Order: sequence, then C-alpha cells, then structure tokens
Amino acid sequence: MKERNFAVIGHPVGHTMSPFLHARLFSLCGIRARYGSLDIPPDMLPAALGDLRKMDGFNVTIPHKQAIIPFLDGLDAKAAACGSVNTVKRDGGRLFGFTTDGEGFRRALEAAGVSLEGNVAVLGAGGAARACAFEAARARCRVTVAAREHSLPAAKALCEDLRLSVPGAEVSCCLLSSLRGPRHLLVNATPAGMFPKTEACPVSENAVRESDCVFDAVYNPAETVLLHLARSLGKKTVGGMGMLVRQAAASEEIWLGARFPESGLSRLCADASFEMKKKFGGIVLCGFMGSGKTTAGRLLAQKTGWTFVDLDERIERQTGRSIPEIFSERGEPGFRALEREAVRNLISRCGLVIAVGGGTFLDTRNAEDLRRNHVTVMLDISPQAAWDRLSGNRTRPLLLGGGKEEFLRLYAERKKACRSSSDRIVDAGGTPAQTVRAVRNALSLS
Repeated sequence: MKERNFAVIGHPVGHTMSPFLHARLFSLCGIRARYGSLDIPPDMLPAALGDLRKMDGFNVTIPHKQAIIPFLDGLDAKAAACGSVNTVKRDGGRLFGFTTDGEGFRRALEAAGVSLEGNVAVLGAGGAARACAFEAARARCRVTVAAREHSLPAAKALCEDLRLSVPGAEVSCCLLSSLRGPRHLLVNATPAGMFPKTEACPVSENAVRESDCVFDAVYNPAETVLLHLARSLGKKTVGGMGMLVRQAAASEEIWLGARFPESGLSRLCADASFEMKKKFGGIVLCGFMGSGKTTAGRLLAQKTGWTFVDLDERIERQTGRSIPEIFSERGEPGFRALEREAVRNLISRCGLVIAVGGGTFLDTRNAEDLRRNHVTVMLDISPQAAWDRLSGNRTRPLLLGGGKEEFLRLYAERKKACRSSSDRIVDAGGTPAQTVRAVRNALSLS
C-alpha cells in the first residue's frame, strides 16, 4: 500500500505538536502515512499551493486559517459558517476545507463528563474563541463572549456572525472585567497562561467561583494557573490537550475514515503532555543529598546539548555566599526564600537540565511551578548508599550536628516530597554514566 502524505502548514510551526499526535494516531488506526510540518510565510502561501495539491491532506494553523479559503474548491458547512479552516482534504485533485476545532472542543468536554449546556462564557474573540462559541451556540447554549477592550469590536463581530449563522442563537458580549455569573461553563480561548508566560490568568477568582466547570484551550502547560485555581475551588476542569488531540483525530476521520477508541485518545493526551514538557521545557533532577544530581545533570546536559543549572550553585553565585554561609547567616527559612525566588526565575525558560536539592519540593509551590513546564525525574538511592556517600561531608548544613537518626528522618521526608512530585523515578545507585543512561531510557531521549 502506498504511503500517504500529510502535514501541517503555518508560520511559525517550530513548536507544533501535530507531527507527534498524528504519528500516534496513524499507529492507532494502522495506517501507513507520513506527517510533516511546513513553515510557510503568509506571502508564500499562493506559491505553495502546487505542492500542497500533491498531498493527501494537510492541517492549517496560524496565520493561514482564513487565508487558505480563497484557494480551496469547497468548504463544509461548519467551516463556511466559522470562516475558518484547519483541515484540508484532497479529493480527485480538488481541495476541500473543514474545521475540526469545534468538534475537538465538544469531544474533549464529553470525554471529561462535562455537558455543553446552559450559560457559557467564552473568553476571547480570536480563532479558538470562534470555534468554541460556534459549537456552544449550535448546542443551544446561551453564549457570552468576553474580551478585553481592544478586542471588543472583534467580540461584537463574532456575536453578529453567530446570530447570522446559527438560527435562534442567544449571544451577547461584554468586557472581561464586566463578566458576571453564574454560568455552567467558563471557556478560556485566549493565550493567557500559555508558555512561557505561565503565571497569567485571564479572569478574576470571582469569575471562576461563579462557574460550575472551567475549560482552558491552552495546552502548554497542561495545567494552567486558571485550571489550578478552578481545581482548588472544587470546580470541574478540562485542559486544552484534550481538544488538541480530538481535533487531530477528527481530521483523520475526514482524511481516512478512521475511528479511535476513547481509551487510546485519553492515553495520547497524557503522553502528549509529557512529550510537550520534554520537548519544549526541560528536565528537573531531584533526589536526596548524595544521589548525584549535579554530576549526572552535567553529563545529561552534555548528551542533550541543553544548558545545565544547579540550583544551589545559582543561589551561591547570586548571593556571593556559600550554602553553609547562607544557612549560618539566614537559617533554613532564609535559604528556602532564596531557593523559591531562584525557582520562579527558571520556570519560564526552556532547554534546561536543572538539579534541585532534596528539600526544594518541600515547598509545594516549587513542585507545581517546575512540573508545569518541565519533566521531573527523581534519582533514587538507598539510605545506606546516601549515608556512605555523604560520610565526612562538612558542606551540608542540615547534616552538621545530627546523627544517623536525624539523617534517616531527613531522607524519609525528602524522598516522600520528591517521589510525589516526579514524573519518573530512576535508580541512581550506580555510576553517573549509568544514571544518565537510566534517565535517557526513562524519558525516551535519543
């Protein structure tokens, strides 16, 4: 059977997850196909059409979702109504456009057990907002489009398009700051909270309190500040990776007539979130004192070509004091405050291998911030191995003046914190080279 050829087009496309997702989806349905990414600047789109017409199909992302339409031979009803295309199928030399963004949104909600009904607030007025708002309007929801002041004209235009395209649609718009509840579903379709500006939240805590469920179209990171806040308030939450995976699956249904089991799509969501952190974030090595985080981290950075950061060394450089001196002058609380600030300064950077102390994750904020964008690996050693490696070490302030009993208490405390915050756990009882090999195997790093 001839291998089929697909791709995603956009500009830029360097951070796309589409090749990973579609490779897995092709495997799930047993199809032999290639899927690549084509970076096509806006002014080069007309010239690229000749090559695109030779493909079996392609996905479309920013900035071509509207620009591609004049070059197509036809549109399905949803794409025509939304004025947006994210999937193109070649049929007999002709190109037909579809949109699966709304379908992905609805299916992600269904998979999470969230109904699309009642009052729905959609934040934003861009492409993602259009897809979600149209899907909600078709489901007979009462839709409020909320936007910042500079986007209010676009929000009003979106509402008008909804009224024209969806008979009987109940829609209105308002400023984000004026959004009032109660509502069944709050949908973030803005980039607020997206990597690298992960600390942003699009609405107030009160707006979240007034919502029964919260959906965030942002998928990097998998848990945004908005979703974290909603979960802490006991709200049902749905992340954007579910939408991304299911709109990709809907594209393959159009191209190939494929069908996918929900169990396979759910697993792909988890695997894609892990792959995304590994590819676009970095690796955090944690573990008890003596587990070899620094040595293994330097070696791993050499193997991957990433930048190595030792959190303790970074604090020493910034303060001009050694760790023992910091403990002597400021105590452990003072050191933990410096550590917290160092973590905050690293969370939005990518391409790093970061070695953190065994006590770093005692502060759950550090664990949440680092895990949001980075894969966390615990280097596990036995208490006896740690004791033997640290015997006679006078540079560890927490070990000075304590005996074996205090050592074991610290070991148990820090191991629990690291284990609960780690994506993977590897044995670090061997040589540094063996530890690095175990990390690379655990993360499937080439």
